[in-house]
Amino acid sequence: MTTPGRPDDGGQGRARRGGVGLPELGWSTPATMRRVIDTRAALAEFIRQIDELDDCDDLEKTRVALTGCGDSTLVAELTAALHRFLDEKNFYGRDLIAGVLAGIDGLEALPVLLRASARDLGDDQDSLSAEIVDLLHGNRAAARPAVLALAVDPDSTLRRTGLWALGFVSEPQDTDLLLAAAADSDPRIRAMAYGALPTADDRAFQALLAGLRDIDPDVRVTAVSQLGYTRRYDAVPHLIALADDLTDRVRRWVVFALGRIGSPDAAPVLLRLRADPLVREDATAALGAVGGPAALAVLRTLATDPDPRVRIDAATALPQAGVGDPEVRLLLVALAADPVPEVRAALVSGLAAVDVPGSSDELVLALAEDPEFDVRSRIVVNVRLLAPALAPSILRRYLDDPDLRPIAERQLKRLES
Repeated sequence: MTTPGRPDDGGQGRARRGGVGLPELGWSTPATMRRVIDTRAALAEFIRQIDELDDCDDLEKTRVALTGCGDSTLVAELTAALHRFLDEKNFYGRDLIAGVLAGIDGLEALPVLLRASARDLGDDQDSLSAEIVDLLHGNRAAARPAVLALAVDPDSTLRRTGLWALGFVSEPQDTDLLLAAAADSDPRIRAMAYGALPTADDRAFQALLAGLRDIDPDVRVTAVSQLGYTRRYDAVPHLIALADDLTDRVRRWVVFALGRIGSPDAAPVLLRLRADPLVREDATAALGAVGGPAALAVLRTLATDPDPRVRIDAATALPQAGVGDPEVRLLLVALAADPVPEVRAALVSGLAAVDVPGSSDELVLALAEDPEFDVRSRIVVNVRLLAPALAPSILRRYLDDPDLRPIAERQLKRLES
């Protein structure tokens, strides 16, 4: 990484406010950072910047410097700051402090971050969850003791958080614990337990089938989702029985699970669910995933429907029915030449969802020359997946397109790395 020039301030690189010794970033190793940054002053400045919602660029520089500084003497102050932001219901500060704490203390920060996650501040916790998941994936075995301790905690809020985390590090020996939690009186704990059950375990499979009948819709949603990941055909009849559930989210996840399992036996119920406006698009996409003569007959009709909104659904679903099938191929060629740009753009997204790289090279070449920006932009973002062999030449061609050049440059760098 190239080191940017430092300001002419005697080498101190001080922040604009407060006189704190914060060097400009650009050094290449955490060890170098530790030599040049006053970490305690930097932390005080960081907390001030959060409190005052200070300049984003300055705050980001401070965050990066602290995260890589490796100064474990800051852990106590960081933990105290985290607790303060939790008490103030400041999820912005919580997330920033949690990221620095994870960077400095690594897996040792996991218990603190899990307990922070158990505090509901009314946000989606995306950033905090990402930090926790990174730690869990970094060393599953070492993470398990902290997770298991929370998964059996008498406090139901902490127990839910522990069960959620256990889903990322579970082992076969955890099945008994999870089955017991799946019978808990608290539906939120039942939902977390079902989400963590190992999908390859037969006892877990039977428990998930029982979860389909749970009185709580969130529990049913979780059981349906997990059954989709089992990819077991014997789950299909049980899922079909839930296709008329009164809760929209349950029906939507039934469609997802049936599509993921991919059994042609699901085609009739998916066709029927196309009449449900809340799951119509998802049901059409699932028809492509399950395939078979019945699904293909429906998709063939949809691909030639006079309503462009219907053709958009078909363009998204048809590639999954088999780009190598001659009949499907002809329909895809027709959709690639559809007069409505949104149909052609939907086709690019549909092709990108097919896990057979290079199977649609001819279509990709044609769509790469599309006059519509939205179509070309989808090609440039997905071309590494769509046509790996053609990706370098297509991306280089887009370097001459001023609207797409920045995206093409980024994608080329990803290819090179």
